[in-house]
Amino acid sequence: MQIQGRFLLVDGLRGVASFVVVLFHVSSGNHIPQLLSIVPSWIAQIVRHGDLGVAIFFVLSGFVIAHSIYGKQVTISFAGRFMLRRSLRLDPPYWATIFLTLALAFLSAKVVPGKLPPDISVGQLVTHILYLQDVLGYSSINTVFWTLSLEVQYYLIYVVMLLATQKNLRALYHGRLTIIIIGAAALVSLLWPTGVVQSGLWPGSFLPLWYSFLLGVGAYWSWRNPSFTPFLIAFMLAIAMCAILRADGFSFVSVLTACLLWASAVTGRIFKALNWSWLQFLGTISYSLYLTHNPIIGASFRAGYMLTEHTLLWETIWWFVSLAVCIVVAAAMYRLIEGPSIRLSRNLRLKSSTHDSNMVEGPPK
Repeated sequence: MQIQGRFLLVDGLRGVASFVVVLFHVSSGNHIPQLLSIVPSWIAQIVRHGDLGVAIFFVLSGFVIAHSIYGKQVTISFAGRFMLRRSLRLDPPYWATIFLTLALAFLSAKVVPGKLPPDISVGQLVTHILYLQDVLGYSSINTVFWTLSLEVQYYLIYVVMLLATQKNLRALYHGRLTIIIIGAAALVSLLWPTGVVQSGLWPGSFLPLWYSFLLGVGAYWSWRNPSFTPFLIAFMLAIAMCAILRADGFSFVSVLTACLLWASAVTGRIFKALNWSWLQFLGTISYSLYLTHNPIIGASFRAGYMLTEHTLLWETIWWFVSLAVCIVVAAAMYRLIEGPSIRLSRNLRLKSSTHDSNMVEGPPK
């Protein structure tokens, strides 16, 4: 089966996920308390729980990465090119956001009375560049960066798993060893959403949320191999039941996203759904929006409240202004940095595969 066209649903979900995360940080920063107190409760709940958009991103990452590697023979050379390609795709916008965050922090210290400039060590900066800040115990320069650290771990572990299987592309599930290793990974990942294991075993570990990425992988594999579907259903049911019993919104949103991806893929809606121009635009800039929005929100509201009173009217005005500035900055970041990095990554060819892909590979954003 050849895959033709873009996964428009995936792009649309990226737009949704990035926007609700932006709303969450407006709320968690306590920028609009009066406004949230008067809006309908369901709107306030969406805003306050917008951090669950990260769950959508992780499942999408699993689906997209499974798609990008499916039907390819994973060798050491392939694994190296794959990780280099991801680095070329992710690093330039990420590094630019590190600079932007620090620049705004130093500027804020200049204009806000009594505010100290950030105390950044060389070790902290280097570990951020390498996505190792959480693993090595450094405080984060930008609160959203923790997800990038996990994403890189997801990519590396998944490609190493497939490398270890020496998969047979002509066999069902690419060979017995491939399905055994993926199944074992899924079983191990259940230790965390079920609550059997509470810690990540080491700082900054990918393990507590590994199941979310694997839900995306499972949704893709079930689409390409329908006989895999019972395993996906069992995996989703186990996580969903634990999510309900433990009131775990992250797990529940992860399962819902995987269900939507699988159902839309098998029905062909994945190429058509959520094809609204504004949402596709948000999906296109979603990585840049996710990276840059938090310091931009803080700077926008800080500047706004230095100029005006903190009233309900001005909360509403500065809320819309902050969202507009976030989108403008993200669009500029995409045009100047992310877009060229995408094109650069595509110049690094992976080996020929049994399927075609015209979709844009995106991180979790």
